[in-house]
Amino acid sequence: MKTRDLLEEIKENIKDFDIAPFEERARDENTDQTSRLHANFHIQNYNEIMELNIDENDESNIEIDEKLVNDIKDELGRFFEGCPLKVKKNLKDS
Repeated sequence: MKTRDLLEEIKENIKDFDIAPFEERARDENTDQTSRLHANFHIQNYNEIMELNIDENDESNIEIDEKLVNDIKDELGRFFEGCPLKVKKNLKDS
């Protein structure tokens, strides 16, 4: 699988992830600092993934070993733990 294809698959699987609760937690002055930092971390990573683009002819559009692809999907599943079951299921089944 090419990196561009993997990125598009990841974006498709997380596009409906609701980050509003994280945004609320990040702004809430009554939330402890660790939880606010954690929320900001999730927001930043989500936005970075959604904004990233890899052109078909980009030198970073390399072939990725299938085992590595599955490892990445497992890591993403753990990273987005707590997101809707549909998203987690899609990451594991694709």
